[in-house]
Amino acid sequence: MSLGAFIIVLTLGAAALAVWTVVRFPKLGPSTLVGALIQVGLALGAGAFLVPPGMRSALALDPPTGPLVAIFVFVLPSLAYLFLASLWAMRVLQQMIPGARR
Repeated sequence: MSLGAFIIVLTLGAAALAVWTVVRFPKLGPSTLVGALIQVGLALGAGAFLVPPGMRSALALDPPTGPLVAIFVFVLPSLAYLFLASLWAMRVLQQMIPGARR
């Protein structure tokens, strides 16, 4: 499998996990716009400031352990949380529209 195909599959998997979480647990997540934007900010901050150092430390381990830890401990959860926070924000924004389905 090429690197590009793996990245696409990993991203789609993270998105699928986020969609599953929103559908399976509909009451989970913020109910206000401020709360939703805080979640998006936390997801972006974690992806920008926590994931890169974690990946560097994981990649210092011997292969194949290092890359697997980097992918499944840092990249996949970070992507899934970013998608999840985005879905929560979209849900809150939809609920703010008058006449929208709930």
